[in-house]
Amino acid sequence: MKTMKLLFLGLAFIMGSMAFGQTESELWQLAEKYKKEVDNVKLLQVMKKLVDIDGENQDYLSNLSFAYSKVGANLDDEELKLKYYAKAKEVAAKSKGIKAGHAFSHYSYALALARENENAKTKVKIANAKEIKAECDKAIELNPKEAGAYHILGRWHRTFAGFNNMEKAMVNTVFGGMPKGGTYADALKMFQKAIELEPWYMLHVYELAVTYHEMGNDEYAKKYVEKAMKMNKDYKDAELCYKSCEKLLAELK
Repeated sequence: MKTMKLLFLGLAFIMGSMAFGQTESELWQLAEKYKKEVDNVKLLQVMKKLVDIDGENQDYLSNLSFAYSKVGANLDDEELKLKYYAKAKEVAAKSKGIKAGHAFSHYSYALALARENENAKTKVKIANAKEIKAECDKAIELNPKEAGAYHILGRWHRTFAGFNNMEKAMVNTVFGGMPKGGTYADALKMFQKAIELEPWYMLHVYELAVTYHEMGNDEYAKKYVEKAMKMNKDYKDAELCYKSCEKLLAELK
């Protein structure tokens, strides 16, 4: 309920500000500001307006998809969350199809698919894994500084590294053998790269701590979760991540 109130407040704020008639350029500047501030609720509303103005602009579409995924992740209503992810995937797919070579379109599509996968059954997760990795690899090929793509790949490698024997057998069936990588060492490299590119983003550091914990290296897990908890948390993603950090730290103690 609290999350939905925030959504409506964000919408009211944006619609009120739009009454003054910002130009397309001014709206894009506003979107960039909200994205930098990690204010995804406001970003979503501005991107909707920009897509209404130009529904074939890949920057607008890919960022709208990104915002749907980010806002959806913070919703409490599971059914609504899945609707946001489905919309994110639909918009990113459209963006990818307009013109080849747009890095953020590939990343936003991978993000939407990865979010959907969080609530999927193991068989579906494995079936989607190939596409997620391909989209992330393409995004990084086009833009080696796309931190989010490294983050998704970090979780991708960690997921495969943690599979049990039955799940590995399913992977062999779908992939025709275990995919290249899929180790904790690969996961660490991906999260470390994401942190290098976005050292201020708490979630990268938290996921690095989780990876060390899954590896059995709780000394490093504690080190990085405590580091994450000292970072700026003045945005919604960080507020929720901080709660996850508290749970992990309690488990480590």
